[in-house]
Amino acid sequence: MTATAEPAPATAQPGVGTFVRLKLTLLRNGFRRSPWQVVAFVLGAVWAAGVVALVGAGLVALRFSATDVAGPVVVGGGALLVLGWALVPLVAFGVDETLDPSRFATFGVQRRRLVPGLLVSGLLGLPGAVTVLLGAGAVVTFSRTPAATAFAVPALAVTVLTAVAASRMTTTAAAALLRRRRTRDALVVLGGLLLVSFGPLFNVVVGRASTGLAGLGRTVAGVAGWTPPGYGVAAAADAAAGRWGLAALRLLLALVVLALVVLVWAVALGPAGTGPAGQAAASAPADERRHPLLDRLPDTPVWAPVTAVAVRCARYWRRDPRYLVSAASLVVIPLLLVVLPLSQGGSVGLWPVAAGPAIAFVMGWSLHNDVAYDHSAFALHVATGLRGRDDRAGRVLAAGLWQLPLLLVAGVAGCLLTGRGDLLPAVVGVSLALFGASLGVSSVASALVPYPAPAPGANPFQTPKGASAATVGVQFGTSAATTVLALPTLVPAVVALVGPSWVGWIALPVGLVTGIVLPWVGIVQGGAVLDRRAPEVLARVSSS
Repeated sequence: MTATAEPAPATAQPGVGTFVRLKLTLLRNGFRRSPWQVVAFVLGAVWAAGVVALVGAGLVALRFSATDVAGPVVVGGGALLVLGWALVPLVAFGVDETLDPSRFATFGVQRRRLVPGLLVSGLLGLPGAVTVLLGAGAVVTFSRTPAATAFAVPALAVTVLTAVAASRMTTTAAAALLRRRRTRDALVVLGGLLLVSFGPLFNVVVGRASTGLAGLGRTVAGVAGWTPPGYGVAAAADAAAGRWGLAALRLLLALVVLALVVLVWAVALGPAGTGPAGQAAASAPADERRHPLLDRLPDTPVWAPVTAVAVRCARYWRRDPRYLVSAASLVVIPLLLVVLPLSQGGSVGLWPVAAGPAIAFVMGWSLHNDVAYDHSAFALHVATGLRGRDDRAGRVLAAGLWQLPLLLVAGVAGCLLTGRGDLLPAVVGVSLALFGASLGVSSVASALVPYPAPAPGANPFQTPKGASAATVGVQFGTSAATTVLALPTLVPAVVALVGPSWVGWIALPVGLVTGIVLPWVGIVQGGAVLDRRAPEVLARVSSS
């Protein structure tokens, strides 16, 4: 009797539990591979425990307050927490991409399995744990009756899931938009406008809330409770107050919001569910045109390698979404210096004077991990024997060509707008000093302590696995070093601001010397470090 062949089983699709186990395994292996990751996790856990203890104690104390007092406080805080999850990754450390969607491209994982798995696994980590514990504390706040407690659990669970999904949705969608040249500028401008409009909007709310702190809380909660970030928490507050019809309506709205956020996230991941990195068709063709200013440099053995690196880096600043995210801060910095004082009910004062120095610091400092953005392409530098100082000089030249005029224009405009032309020498001097110091420090740091960065074509808002501790440490160290090196110019500039303005004429020549000498020292010393550590640097930056 012959056996009949059975059809081959379909490829098994992973469930949520598979993603959870994979996330825990990757985290455990990361701790074994890097002791610094363990140190960073312990420090982060201590900070998280302090936050949970402090806020959790307040939530428990609110359990014994009237619902019209506890409700506004928790609803307002919950809405801000969801907004924080959605917006902070766009401007700060990004999202944890331990389970990068692009890594599942070859396994044929369906999006209907991928998205729930990534959503639940996103709760595994310090931010997710803190959010879950604070949600549990909010359940205690609204546990006025058994029915209210039972209602608050799903309502706040929906809020927590919405927060995590919102962070993935905003970063994935923004990364997809940044890959399209026509939408990049619009996105940057829109983000800047939303950011600077928050201050005036908050000031308006405070101005209208004339009934004291309780009135302010009710005003904010009344608005936040009818916005997508606040539906879930407001539903729990309504249940605690006995408004069951309104609680059911808001819970329904919260579920709809969660479904829409997940849907937008799934669509942004692309047909294959691999995110922007898997959408190669969206990439623009390479721009082979050379730079009109760099073409004027002599084509000699000394300048040719520097020019080649500078041309490539200049192209990055024009087209690479990762660089555009850094450049977007230039839109925000001057606006914040004007809008934030006004939002607090004061005058602009001398804040615009700081525009030039702030831009100088931020843009020069943004190169402190520049070599990591080359990823595996840095192998060409190693294979061709490119001198380290040529690499350093090319990167500094590409940034300085457009950043130096911009910070000088910002400094002059700030002095003219405030009517303090007498501060111009001090402002220009300190701008040059901060820019030169930051370029010098960055030239050494990117060769000495590079850390993983998002790979080319990947989500520019993600934080590669294992990079969190290094990111915080290197960023703090380079910022401190830049400030210390610029102190000889900062001191007379501050004296000119608060005292006799003629002292600014001391800051000008000191800043000019600093702005020339420190980049040169950084190029020479950073180049020497890069020559010694080129293989190690390549291994480090290729691991993103």
